[in-house]
Amino acid sequence: MYKYLLLFLLDFFYYVYALSGCYTLDFVLRRAKSTCIVACVTNGRHQADPCEGQEEFQHLRQVSMKNASGILVGYIDVNDKWPDGNRIIEGHGSIGVGDLVLFQKVQRDRSDVIPIPYPKSLVPFVYRSEEGTTQLMDFVNDGCNTYFSNTGALSKQGVHRDEIRRSKFFVKNISNVQSKHVFFQTCSENEEFCYSDRDFQPHGSIPRLHGSIPRLPECEKIDLPARDVFFHKYLKISKPVIFKNVLKDWPAFTKWSNNYLREKYDKYEVRFQLTPQGEYERIEPRNSWENHEKFKIPRSHADHMLTPDLVLVRPAIEDRNFSFFMDKLEGISNGSISNMSVYLEYASISKYLPELEEDIREEMFFDGLLKRDMLNLWLSDGKTLGKTHFDASDNFLCQISGKKQVILFDPHNNHQLYEGHIPEAIMTYNFTSKSFQRRELLETTVHVWSPVDIANPDYGRFPLFGETYPMNCTIEEGDVLYLPAFWWHEVQSFPNTTAGRNLAINFWYNPFLTRDYPCPECQLDVNSDYRHLL
Repeated sequence: MYKYLLLFLLDFFYYVYALSGCYTLDFVLRRAKSTCIVACVTNGRHQADPCEGQEEFQHLRQVSMKNASGILVGYIDVNDKWPDGNRIIEGHGSIGVGDLVLFQKVQRDRSDVIPIPYPKSLVPFVYRSEEGTTQLMDFVNDGCNTYFSNTGALSKQGVHRDEIRRSKFFVKNISNVQSKHVFFQTCSENEEFCYSDRDFQPHGSIPRLHGSIPRLPECEKIDLPARDVFFHKYLKISKPVIFKNVLKDWPAFTKWSNNYLREKYDKYEVRFQLTPQGEYERIEPRNSWENHEKFKIPRSHADHMLTPDLVLVRPAIEDRNFSFFMDKLEGISNGSISNMSVYLEYASISKYLPELEEDIREEMFFDGLLKRDMLNLWLSDGKTLGKTHFDASDNFLCQISGKKQVILFDPHNNHQLYEGHIPEAIMTYNFTSKSFQRRELLETTVHVWSPVDIANPDYGRFPLFGETYPMNCTIEEGDVLYLPAFWWHEVQSFPNTTAGRNLAINFWYNPFLTRDYPCPECQLDVNSDYRHLL
């Protein structure tokens, strides 16, 4: 009882102390979980005199940020200590009395389901007006990701940002077709959403739509637009779009035959993936793995998972030279190799095949509007399925050979896709016995895959999935799909009938709209790296 009374009194003390605008470093740590904090450094908790001459700071505290949510403006004592025993100036010797410091909101850690211990100290940003033309208001807006003017009202950037957050694209605004109308579960006749096998015919791993069921809405297909048109009509509202037949002038489109790639990269070592049936990163029951009885997920982890009985299955990984990979791909394509699929996926061109970038024309993607993260090659036998997931990057998917059927779900109701942590497992392959093994269950988790199998959804376990609105964005040879960050997608590849392969590249860019994850309730917001575009 005394313990709880002491905690209550301590919290009350912090509250009263904070109202005065004087923040202890322990209070800063507590509030940094949800708040950005700007403070003037004083010498003594009741000596604010060194900050009285800071006109910019006083205006910020009394006018600009007086009623701002998510940000506190006050004072800290230069002699105060963090829980680790260090003062604010220790390790940051340039900080002195009268300086202005900013503590950013602490970002969530997504490396595992159990949060890391909270930090015992924070590194402040120090405002130095004499070092340039940066104004305090700009310093605070940049550091706290806020959009205020000196008057306390929203800046023009802030008004634009609010307009963007209100105008995001929803599939349901163009279609009334929900997943429960399209993806049928085979089960007993009396169960809701269920249909018998005779009601539809499977097409790969994606059900072909029954004639009496409305077809999926399709992505808009357009010629490559001007930069401003792309920004306002697609990028800033997170709307997928297909640029039709725009790759035909790329050297890659005509040069990258199997023979050309073999001749150029025959001895290069590459990392490729293998699966038995062409499904990559699929969801399976954990008890289907050989050692599942011996492997126990820690209770502390399992309590934070929606589906601890399922695992995300990674394909087997092999490091061989490029000619070995091509032998397998072509053997699968011509039928001499069976019960295997191979895929050079997520293959960094700069790391494995750097000269290929000479045959690509990235400048067509709006003259550096976005900052590139990665350029990848995707080469397979063309009978692959990438299960439902999202990427935290804006994506330009460029189809060179074969086609891809991309089924999309928008990122606005992520609880309907059951976003969360899923345990991982990884297959291995034995080339001598020509067999896959399911033995290696991992202690790590993934958080960008959905546990829902859209080819055969379990509506009893995942009923909210039936309320999603899917969209079909199939791209043919020469097409480019702009796929905004955080859109859920499942990708069925089909081979070019002559070459017997599927070949694509993709550019991943730092996203214009971003959000925290795994966090089903978190909504898209403008990435602070692109404030200059507002």
